[in-house]
Amino acid sequence: MAVTRRFFLLSSAVLSVGCSMRRPEAVQPVGTAAAAGSPVVRPPAVGQSWRYTKRDIFTHTIVDDQIDRVAAVGSTIDIDSRSETSKQASADPKWGAAWLRKYIPRREVPEGPLPSEIQSPWGQVLVDPHWGQVQVYEVPIPLWPAQLTPGWKAHVNTKYKTPSNQDGLPWDQTMAAHGWETISVAAGNFRALRYTNIINFKSTDFSRENSQRKETLWFAPEVGRWVARESTGIYYIEDSSVDTPYDEPGFRWELIEWT
Repeated sequence: MAVTRRFFLLSSAVLSVGCSMRRPEAVQPVGTAAAAGSPVVRPPAVGQSWRYTKRDIFTHTIVDDQIDRVAAVGSTIDIDSRSETSKQASADPKWGAAWLRKYIPRREVPEGPLPSEIQSPWGQVLVDPHWGQVQVYEVPIPLWPAQLTPGWKAHVNTKYKTPSNQDGLPWDQTMAAHGWETISVAAGNFRALRYTNIINFKSTDFSRENSQRKETLWFAPEVGRWVARESTGIYYIEDSSVDTPYDEPGFRWELIEWT
């Protein structure tokens, strides 16, 4: 198999932090909470997959179908992703959307293989392509609450690198679990723990300041992954006279099927 440019960038990013990588002290594996009656998260196995539909959170337009699949389970859990860019328009498009779409800045989704997600250990992300570029964290970040209990909260203060920036930029994330809910998506009805992430970080675009991202996720232990996920972000422009924030692209993923 030919080495793709994405694979090369991913490998470069991983190697760049290899010497400085450290683990948090006394970290409990995510999803193996000691709380009595806490649900057990489905363990990873090669071949497990999750297919999501991805919508623009502002226009509600379907922009992609994404398939995540466990490719390897060992010292790391490697999850390969593939984009099957959807040509389907929104079922209820807003007036003028078709005319304005070509002028609205958006993150294009290439069809075909996407960068891999790498967890180490299960439930903690080390290499994260979720934000549109590969991010490698100095300390792995929880993907879901370590204790699947409403009220659980954790704070992670670390750094991240990208293939285009090797400086180690600040990443400050607070995760909070709110409550169990029944959520209905195309894949079915699930009892899921709703939790949020608030992330303050330094962008690789140094014209941006006070960058913040917010997420809401619904995690179903039986699925071993979220069944719905919403991500948005804001930032300000340095030395700008505009005192209102700009929006990053925002998306919502919903589970279509899983195996």
